[in-house]
Parts: sequence; C-alpha cells; structure tokens
Amino acid sequence: MTAPPLAVVLGRCDEMRAEVFFRVTLPGAAAAPQLAGTLVGPHCRRATTLPAVARVTDLGPARPASAATDVDAAVGRAIVTEPAYWTPDLPAVYRLDLKVVHGADVRRIDGVVIGLRRFGVRRRSLWLDGRRWVPRGVACTAAECDVAALREAASTAVLRAPDEAALAAADAAGVAVIALLDRVDDAAAERIACWALHPAVMLAVLPGAATAAEVTALAAAVGNAKGTLLLAQSVAGAAPPPPALALADGLDCLVVSLDRGCLPHDGWRGPPPVPLLAWRQADVPCGERRRACDVLQAELAAWGLGGGAAHLAWDWAGYVVG
Repeated sequence: MTAPPLAVVLGRCDEMRAEVFFRVTLPGAAAAPQLAGTLVGPHCRRATTLPAVARVTDLGPARPASAATDVDAAVGRAIVTEPAYWTPDLPAVYRLDLKVVHGADVRRIDGVVIGLRRFGVRRRSLWLDGRRWVPRGVACTAAECDVAALREAASTAVLRAPDEAALAAADAAGVAVIALLDRVDDAAAERIACWALHPAVMLAVLPGAATAAEVTALAAAVGNAKGTLLLAQSVAGAAPPPPALALADGLDCLVVSLDRGCLPHDGWRGPPPVPLLAWRQADVPCGERRRACDVLQAELAAWGLGGGAAHLAWDWAGYVVG
C-alpha cells in the first residue's frame, strides 16, 4: 500500500495555540527536500473572522523506516494562534499553500482546504471539541446528499466512497460525514488519507469482509495521515460479538449492522471496551431517516433494559439508519 502524498496532523493544541504538522511524501528522493508555505484562516460562512497567516517552516526530511539512506518526505510545521477548530456548529477552515523544493525540482500544493479538529474516543463514546458527540447518521447516495437539509436536521451524512465535491460542501456547511470504504485494496490507504484532509469526515468504516490482517495492514499504511479521523469496521449485530471484542490493531470503534426491524444479539448487552454505533437497514425515505435514528435509539434503550436491568449498562456511541 502506498503512502499518501500529503498528510496533515494536529499536534499540541489549546484555545490559544495549535501546532499543525505537514508531511509531503517523496518516495525514493535522493536529497533532502525543503518545505515552505502558508496556512491562512480561519474562514467560516457563519462567523465574522479576520484571517491570519501562519508560516509553514521546514523541519527537515523524514526517512522511511526500511531504508534510512533515502529521503522519504518533507516535513513542516505551522503555529496557529487563537485557532478556530472545526465543528458542525462552527465549520471553520484554513487554506494551505505549500512549496516543496527538491534540488532543481519545485512542486506546489496550492489551495488545499483543511480544518483543525479535536476529535477522538473516550471510553465508549466519541468526543468532539471537549463534548460527547453522538451522530445520527442518514445513509444516502450522492444524489440524495442535500447538505442544507442534513444540517437543518442535525444529521450526519453516511456516504459510500464520497467524492471531493460532496466532502468540500460538507466541510463548508458543517455536516459531519461517515465515509464507507467499499474494499480494502492497495489504494485504500490513499483514499482514507484523502478523506482525512476533510474536517467533515469523522469516521471511515471498513467492510466487515476485511480480515484482521488486512485491517491491521491498512491502519499501518495510513499511519498518522488519518489525523483525528477514526477507523471503524462493520460487524453483524445478529451474531454474538467477537470474542472479547478483539479488534484488529488500528480500529477505534465498531459499527453494529442490524437487519430491518431487528435488535442486536443478546451477547452485545455487556459493556464493550470500544464505542459501538448501531446501523439499522431500513426502507424509509431519506427525509425520514433522521427521525428513524431517534426511534432506533429508543428501541435500543428498551433492549438494554431487558432482563430486569434497573439502568443501562452503557450507551451506544451513535445511530445510523438507511
């Protein structure tokens, strides 16, 4: 699997300052490249902001682990003061322009729109910008993906192999996206790394047919290029959970797939060690899927209290219908 050409990683950050690292891959380069550029922003449709310019400074070359004699990438860093972090409520973005000088060869990467996002896992939940975030996902096709309607309904778009135009629209509108990977192949790492450049893409879901070895290899190939994007894998909810919910290395959570009108196998009642999102297949119009997420949440809460439990042992991390 090939490494992505550009990776953006958010380093140490708080309300006053954020470190942002950039890596541009140059496989087999024989001399040290140099990286320079600017990060300009924030830009946001729903807020009045005064964009500032942060300079990208060169940090020297990075070398591949397997061949210490060849330069593998150019690495740079920008320090953003008073950063604006991307959230659906305030979808602030920045424009990145880079110049990579490698001997007489000058390469430019201009006009890349990125977001700074604080997102991750705490116990069994997803957390965005210091708050628990529970997606209500609407599975839709590219033709059905109306970002204005999705935002109005506070919905997360669940898209199979989303294209750049759809993701750029979601970035600007403040619509979170769960991206579905069709298959794990040699191009999968690059696809995920490209998705990771879009702050709207919160999760990449791998197919359930992928083996643990394939998932582990993919996660290793993506590496830090995924930034704060989380990797999940689909599993069948009608069957008992895998023994001890043993996850392949690199997976952050699971998406439990449920057939129409069905609830999970009783084996899923025990508290899981990772966040679980429930996805119910349903033949309902796209406009009704957000409300169907609330119905699914209520049914899963009742299921969790089955057997006479006085309270829920754990909470689902998110809900998807479609």
